[in-house]
Amino acid sequence: MNRNHFVIRNNWSESLTLCIEPEGAFYSLKKGEEVFVIDHFTSSPVTLTMSGSDDGDPILSIWPGDGDVRVEKDGVDLLDLLSRERVHV
Repeated sequence: MNRNHFVIRNNWSESLTLCIEPEGAFYSLKKGEEVFVIDHFTSSPVTLTMSGSDDGDPILSIWPGDGDVRVEKDGVDLLDLLSRERVHV
């Protein structure tokens, strides 16, 4: 088992949209915010892809490889955070 652990930090003046795949969960990373990506994989690591919205805003997609990927903000899994936000809307 292999492991990657890295930080995505938004230093742009605008928000950066993260898309956590394959769930298609979107999270807006504001200027100065960061998330940690923890990737446990066998032979295919996580893949990051950059694209743009229809309005030209940047989207960074996080695709898992052949293992488990966890994206955390302040020690909380973003998928858990997003599901809690949907419940409280």
